[in-house]
Amino acid sequence: MRDNFSSADISTLLDRIQKPVRCIYVSSYVPRKCGIATFTKDLTTAVNNQNPEMLAEIVAISDQPYAYPWEVKYHIQQDDHNDYRSAVHYMNQSSTDIINLQHEFGLFGGKNGEYILPFIEKLKKPLVTCFHSILPKPNKHQQHIMEKIIAKSCAVIAMSSTGRKLLMDVYGCDAQKTVVVHHGVPDFTFNDQSVAKKKLQVYSRYMMLVSGLLGPGKGFEYAILALPHILQAGIDVRLYIVGQTHPTILQREDEHYRRYLQKLVQEQQVEKAVVWVDRFLHLDELMEYYRAADIYITPHLDPQQPTSGTLAKALGAGKVCISTPFVYAAEMLKNDHGILVPFRDAEAIARAVIMVLKDMTLYETYRKNAYILGKTMQWPRVAKRYLDLFRIIIHNNQK
Repeated sequence: MRDNFSSADISTLLDRIQKPVRCIYVSSYVPRKCGIATFTKDLTTAVNNQNPEMLAEIVAISDQPYAYPWEVKYHIQQDDHNDYRSAVHYMNQSSTDIINLQHEFGLFGGKNGEYILPFIEKLKKPLVTCFHSILPKPNKHQQHIMEKIIAKSCAVIAMSSTGRKLLMDVYGCDAQKTVVVHHGVPDFTFNDQSVAKKKLQVYSRYMMLVSGLLGPGKGFEYAILALPHILQAGIDVRLYIVGQTHPTILQREDEHYRRYLQKLVQEQQVEKAVVWVDRFLHLDELMEYYRAADIYITPHLDPQQPTSGTLAKALGAGKVCISTPFVYAAEMLKNDHGILVPFRDAEAIARAVIMVLKDMTLYETYRKNAYILGKTMQWPRVAKRYLDLFRIIIHNNQK
């Protein structure tokens, strides 16, 4: 039987598939305390592991001066027009193959981050954009910005099928240039929580977790209001609230939201059942809290929220996830991957917690379903999808 390819053909094809990619990522970046900054760090670390010949370079969007790591080659003060002009000149003169933009309206200067538009228009390199916010009902200016970015991009990334559909239906994006790449998650083992609980000194039988940068839209108050109902059902549980107040909220409102939550804990007389971790945790430390948790709650208040890195991590860790049905959660938790409860409904949260903690068969079913889904979202898979996409765009632009 004759081979379909000669060895030379196979070798050439393999070299092309594995060709190193030089990419500059435009995003916020660590040590900035920002979800997209952490996302970009995790993404580029995973890409570097598969693309070591051409390590990622960062053009960082800054809201203040930071002591950036070596991979940040340029930084843009988000409200400074001149910085955008200088950065795009730097990228056009570089030998990079492709530019990846991590987009969120509030990340860039001007109304709805409009300073990004003249920046991308001057780009001479192929652009791939990942949208962290895809609003179902944008205002006219937000829609204009999204449509301009889509038009300039060779490909656009959504983190869910719902997001991809919105890009097509609301913003007129061509289906051929839209792809779904999930929010990445660390490689968790499907563990029993006892080791992590012992390390964190969790003495209650069960641990509920909410995490992320604190702000009024997170709805953490409804997790607190659910606690008395859960405790009255005879369940030995503690609620861990992990995370600092969001820097932007802190600057604008000080610690108003945290003080409100603390007062609510006192009013509900559940002080002994709430543990505060008021720090921005590095990934390794944060993952211990995910490993230890039995229940993860995302009681977010915005139905349009298009993604959630914290919920993605909880799925990756194989937690029983209880969430309000915002856009991302509604998609990810369907088919018994988690439990959806109505917005602003503490009693519904409590009923869901009681139901699963009093039925260990059900509890294990939700955990396993979450973990199986989370395996498909691990960072190496996400990084490979980014690299494959970059190589397709580079190859098409060289024709």
